[in-house]
Amino acid sequence: MSTVLRRTVGLSLLGTLLLSGCTAPAENAEQPTPSTAGPTQPSSPNPSSSGSAIEPSATASSASPTQTDPEAELQQQAVALADSMSLSEQARSLVMAGVSADGASAAHIASLKKSGISNAFLRGRSQLSHSKISGSVRKLHEGLETNVPDGLPVWVATDQEGGFVRVLQGTGFTKLPTALEQGTWSKKKLRSNISTLGTELSEAGINVNLAPVADVVPQSLGTGNAPIGKFGRQYADNSADVASAILVVNQELRDAGVHPVVKHFPGLGRVSLNTDTHAQVTDTKIGAESTDLEPFKAAIEQDLAWIMISNAKYTQLDKDNDAPFSKKIITGLLREDLGYERLIISDDLCDAKQVSAVPVGQRAIKFVQAGGTMPLCVDENKSLTMASALAKQAAKDDKLAAQVREAATLILAEKLRENS
Repeated sequence: MSTVLRRTVGLSLLGTLLLSGCTAPAENAEQPTPSTAGPTQPSSPNPSSSGSAIEPSATASSASPTQTDPEAELQQQAVALADSMSLSEQARSLVMAGVSADGASAAHIASLKKSGISNAFLRGRSQLSHSKISGSVRKLHEGLETNVPDGLPVWVATDQEGGFVRVLQGTGFTKLPTALEQGTWSKKKLRSNISTLGTELSEAGINVNLAPVADVVPQSLGTGNAPIGKFGRQYADNSADVASAILVVNQELRDAGVHPVVKHFPGLGRVSLNTDTHAQVTDTKIGAESTDLEPFKAAIEQDLAWIMISNAKYTQLDKDNDAPFSKKIITGLLREDLGYERLIISDDLCDAKQVSAVPVGQRAIKFVQAGGTMPLCVDENKSLTMASALAKQAAKDDKLAAQVREAATLILAEKLRENS
């Protein structure tokens, strides 16, 4: 569905709702979190709103009275499913919780199930074979499926960029090189390799990949950029070539049944420190007209990928708030100015040093209040804290409750689209 049509549908659904009332390791970190910074030392790196238009109804103006708009019907179904859930269930359904890539224990899966969580991220590094990973992922799907209404899918994510950021490294998983090397390949070779990767993930039951990296690292900074450039996670040193590469990656992953996640908006290629291991990481260069936004704009136009928010602060965009807590960046720039309407996921909000001054539960709340959809937490126990905090705060805050409902509806619409 085109961005323009989805926006039309979204505005209509908003009326319906109102009426119905990847991360890099730091210099001394052994394991990077999901998306921000990259991996740690090559020996053992670790990978790592509601402000959108999610509402349906409305028929496209060109449709005849007897025709139906499939997207509008899907959105209406998402609204109905969201309304069949309690506010607490809606809030808990937003969180994506980290589990060991080597497999979550039965006790941990039971804990996630009890907490209402239905989205998991395989964190760390695993040398297990494809068949063993498939078995452990199957247990996650089976254990959490009752937390999703109408038989919709559980989401299981991982971080397979290539190079140092490859969570799954066992037999049966392609050993992709760094994105910097991938960026030198022909389009045909890139398509072939990413298609193989997507098939491997999909056959293992993994339906979300926190990749590709859309950050542009200037040649003048290069490896001096700790989260991205140090590990060769960028596809190129200019926005045009980065955009060209990520569009190929998005297409091949989606064709294989895996949701791509473009990261780290609005760009993490111009900082020197890593938000995983440092606080007060600040970008003073990226603004609303920066070329760093071009790869994200291209992905939005392509309309296949979700977008992950960087944890850094961007003084030209919001001098007061880190990006995951910035309404100016998430709702203002990404949603309203760039017209992005799909799922917005955070970078890791639990172990990242950048956000450590904010209480764990508040991190999820502030992310959703800024317009985010899905707070990501790589720590099992902290993810439960996040889910509980969101549910409790929404119960006493009508505005947050409305944002939670909208985010839950967006997630359900994505899951319905996946099943259609």
